Amino acid sequence: MRIILLSVIAASATVTAASAQQTSAFSASREKLLVELRSDDSQVRSRAFGQLRSDPSALRDPDVKAALVHLLDRENQEPIHAEEEDFADYASWLAEVVAKIVDWSDPRQVCVLANSIVVPDELADHAKVAVPCLLRRLRNGLNRYAPGADTSRGSVVAMLVQASAKGRRQLDASTIQRVRRIILNALHDSDAGVRIDTVRVLGRFGDEDMIPALKVVAEKDPDPSESYAVRKEAAEAIVGIQERVHRDAIRGMH
Repeated sequence: MRIILLSVIAASATVTAASAQQTSAFSASREKLLVELRSDDSQVRSRAFGQLRSDPSALRDPDVKAALVHLLDRENQEPIHAEEEDFADYASWLAEVVAKIVDWSDPRQVCVLANSIVVPDELADHAKVAVPCLLRRLRNGLNRYAPGADTSRGSVVAMLVQASAKGRRQLDASTIQRVRRIILNALHDSDAGVRIDTVRVLGRFGDEDMIPALKVVAEKDPDPSESYAVRKEAAEAIVGIQERVHRDAIRGMH
């Protein structure tokens, strides 16, 4: 029995030592990836991020979380050229991951997320902290693409529509009015893409009070491309709002 017990203890010690070595190697590997996230080479940063994002335990590490938020903040400063599809995809994946690990009680982190190339849907669920960040982005005119127009502006306005609809009770009256003015202006933006983004999201999240403005767009939008696509989108948005209001009214009766 003594021999068996000693064997068990020895085996346990071997396993513990092996586990310690493995943990040490694992930690060293993670530290190496954290260093690579700070590389001046975007491909090195991208590869390191790819390895970390595939490791659920790494994404629970506070150091990794902080490093990924910092990385997103850095990539947000990089202009994206039309031919750089790989970088755009990488930046989009990075924003999606950060949206899952961000500290929503930290406005700085939320603003980093709000400045990303893809505006994650999670922002709409945290309107109180996210809306000021989105408003600041519009005010600063953050352009993710160079050269050319700020093609992200429509998605930022669309997120403001979604966030103000979901988080109306979290926002003060002045902020709600400011968001409303931005939405109304976006319906007549010089960029047809911004107008389409706005009318589409209004069809999903807009209130009845947006119908008069949408009717004007449906009747008078000047863009003739694709058989007046903006006008058609606005007409569909009106139907979407009306159907949603009708469904909500029926639910309220039961």
